Amino acid sequence: MRRIGTLKVYQRTAATAVLLGLFSAAPTRAQDTAPLPPAMVEVLTAVEASHDPRALDSLVQYLQQTHPEAQAAIAEWVARRNRAVWLAEPVPLAQVGVKLDPLVQDAAAFQTAAFEMPVKWSGEGELGAFLSTGSAPGSGFVGRLTVIAERGRWRVATSGRIDYQKTFNEVTRNQIRVTVEPNYKFDEHGYVFGLGQYERDRFQGFTDRYSLSAGLGYNLLDADGRKLSIKAGPAMRLTQPVDGPQEQTLSAAALADLKLRLTPTLSYSQEVSTYFDAVRRTYYTLAALDSRLSSKLKARLSYMLQHEAGSGVARTLTDTTSRLTLIYGF
Repeated sequence: MRRIGTLKVYQRTAATAVLLGLFSAAPTRAQDTAPLPPAMVEVLTAVEASHDPRALDSLVQYLQQTHPEAQAAIAEWVARRNRAVWLAEPVPLAQVGVKLDPLVQDAAAFQTAAFEMPVKWSGEGELGAFLSTGSAPGSGFVGRLTVIAERGRWRVATSGRIDYQKTFNEVTRNQIRVTVEPNYKFDEHGYVFGLGQYERDRFQGFTDRYSLSAGLGYNLLDADGRKLSIKAGPAMRLTQPVDGPQEQTLSAAALADLKLRLTPTLSYSQEVSTYFDAVRRTYYTLAALDSRLSSKLKARLSYMLQHEAGSGVARTLTDTTSRLTLIYGF
């Protein structure tokens, strides 16, 4: 139902805009047009009430052929009816005899097809854990879930990652990272993106950090087995340090995403993000080497580096992690 409602809103908006353009460009001759006979209005209204666009289209064409002297009045009735009805219930322009430029028809057909496309879902889950005993007892795990939804030119990627470790019964790592990234592809290589991100990492000097950014992206490589995407834009960051007052800063964000297929069963990927503002500078990268075990299962060797540098009460810290995990794709 939501998809149908969205499509109706689009059709209503597009049809209204096209009609306004057509009627504003055409000369107005309402004063020279003879009124439509009441009997003809009654027939048109009755067929319109049946909510059968094909029947209405056939009737309009029949009346225009059999009553050429009333063609102008019939066209005016159709135009007045369209201006009133399309604001409430969209009707395809072709069904009431309005001719559009082929480019407008192609754009309308593309948008309609895009809304009618099914949503394509994909994603993967990652999990790794360890337990050590002896002189340095400890335990830990890392988990990540990524879900991607695509339809037409739209793509929304959601990802969550948690990394937890305890040594000698003390927590030595507790990282949480959640991102949501919608983007819209406006041509073969370029797209507009938005990015919302939440992080928590006391060992990096903050208990909570929210980042919101938007900008432009470009696919430098988009071939079979080779993909490289870069994007940049302004960002707003809200950080709660472990020690000190809350920080709210305007930042610049730059991100990159690389994927390479080295062999049929071996692939390399790396994601990079950087944020620069007056208080903090953040650099994050996650590099991974994946070995395919089956059609949906992979083993991953990954290396994560996060560097935080800042002025004032902000601390400068670098944290690295190497993990061996299993990944299940769906």
